[in-house]
Amino acid sequence: MRKIFFLTVLIFVVSFCAASCAEVSRLTVSKAWKRITKADGFTRTPIIYEKNGESGAWVKQEDDEKFTVHVTKNMMKILDTEDEIAGVLAHELGHIRLRHDGMRLFMRNTAGINSEVDVSETENNFDLNQEIEADVYGTELLRKARYNPRGLYDAVMKLDDSRVSEKRLARLAEAARIVSGIEADSLLGMNDIAKIMLGR
Repeated sequence: MRKIFFLTVLIFVVSFCAASCAEVSRLTVSKAWKRITKADGFTRTPIIYEKNGESGAWVKQEDDEKFTVHVTKNMMKILDTEDEIAGVLAHELGHIRLRHDGMRLFMRNTAGINSEVDVSETENNFDLNQEIEADVYGTELLRKARYNPRGLYDAVMKLDDSRVSEKRLARLAEAARIVSGIEADSLLGMNDIAKIMLGR
């Protein structure tokens, strides 16, 4: 009897560990994207999975109204919850909704950077304020879609991206704290939170 009990417990522990330590699957990404876009009222665009590249996600603008969302397999290996991948996707959708695509300050693989831009105030292809705005938008969108508002913050911490500034991390943590304390049906929305986060 003790052997059967021990074996049952061992199988449960191994199964639980395998499920909780597993990488994010395509099915999880697809499910999160569907839920995020539904909460936002956005016409869904397909997810493109990139085999190579850094651990991350990005939006590519095809034209004024057509976008593609790219997710790397390396990022899917690092993240392990639907809340985290939803946070990353909500952040990228924030860039689309806030029309950041046409306001890029510099592109990767270019020799020069706009001399008017302070490099310390840029991350990836966007300036720091644009990244914070997308963080705030994404964090609020997580709440609307009934995800954990800390999903994006947790994802950023797991990805351990050296390009993410301390200032942005602090603002993202504060946004998650504020949004977590808001009732699900509260009238306080993204613009109010953005004003708080950006000091406007």
